[in-house]
Amino acid sequence: MPNTSYSQNVGVISLTGIMSRHVVTIGAVVLILAAFVPKIGAVISAMPYAVLGGGAVVMFGMIASAGLNLLGDVKMNRRNMVIIAVSLGVGLGLKAEPDVVQIFPSWAEMMLTSGLLPVAFLSILLNAILPQEDHI
Repeated sequence: MPNTSYSQNVGVISLTGIMSRHVVTIGAVVLILAAFVPKIGAVISAMPYAVLGGGAVVMFGMIASAGLNLLGDVKMNRRNMVIIAVSLGVGLGLKAEPDVVQIFPSWAEMMLTSGLLPVAFLSILLNAILPQEDHI
């Protein structure tokens, strides 16, 4: 879908600072050429894993930084800190210890250990049920 946003795009845009449709078009043309011209695909696939891994580390670090930047705009009171702490704690805990959810069907295990679903669900739930703090 043309309106779909992938987190990798956020990382690449944060890293390069380029948000041009022309750059995306050039990238698409290169990928199409790589699909139909085997030599171009071979050159791209010859990229060392260390280079690809280094790029991935920086890109996903930029995604995390963009998320932290969003949290920087939130007023950090006790309520918001509890929401963040519980959501991240459960999400990271399920990711670190996937055996905790082994009683669920395999499709549910996959969703619960992804990290994203538990964090998003708990954040929304806690935001809805925790009372707002009184402003003194």
